[in-house]
Amino acid sequence: MSGVVLSERRGWVRWITLNRPERHNALDRDTILALKAALLESGQDEDTRVVVLTGAGNAFSSGADLRAARETRVPAHEDILEDGFNATIRAIWHLPKPVIAAVNGTAAGFGCSLALAADMRLASSAARFSLIFVKRGLTLDGGASYFLPRLAGLRGMELALTGDLVDAEEASRLGLVNRVFPAQEFHAQVTAYAERLAKNAPLALAAIKTSLHRALEQPLDAMLTYEMAEQRRLSRTEDVREGIAAFLEKREPVYKGR
Repeated sequence: MSGVVLSERRGWVRWITLNRPERHNALDRDTILALKAALLESGQDEDTRVVVLTGAGNAFSSGADLRAARETRVPAHEDILEDGFNATIRAIWHLPKPVIAAVNGTAAGFGCSLALAADMRLASSAARFSLIFVKRGLTLDGGASYFLPRLAGLRGMELALTGDLVDAEEASRLGLVNRVFPAQEFHAQVTAYAERLAKNAPLALAAIKTSLHRALEQPLDAMLTYEMAEQRRLSRTEDVREGIAAFLEKREPVYKGR
């Protein structure tokens, strides 16, 4: 894996770290393509059950590297916005595993969009969020216009129209963040949270993520039918038998993802 993105599996949890701390983990061409590759590889790794996405140093990501974009010659056949940035958001969305954004510092521009695209956001008390696009004369990208109102409702409009920086507590109040942990405990708290999540049945985790995504666009009757079909499918798996046996035997289940 490229040095600008680190990928390491610790137990069932895959840690993907944006590794350009000297540039506040700004996303240039090489970094976004490496991030996309790391996410896709995580989806293929049977031993990865949960993915944690974070940044090295004191920032999560300051967004697209505008300086590099101005200086870098992109091959004529390559559309980095579609093949890199949009493809990375799609990779998170379609990954059959929960993706946690561990926002350790500033998440701005596409860096904020990246966090919003994750399935959960755990924030350090030192985290800051900004959809700064409007201050650069730009509109939202990275799916922010899709995720923001689904998380914050139209209250999120202020964040988008002002481009202001908000702290972790304000982001939590708006519904953008699931948990806020003290900065000095952040890594340990995220590790414990991800490991607890990874103890659940991986087939169920994937099914629940897909079901909730479908529910954003489907009516109730369609979802009831879909849920029942998925329940019947999962009921034939070893994981369900193990879950029931563990409950009856009053022990922790050991899931195998089959």
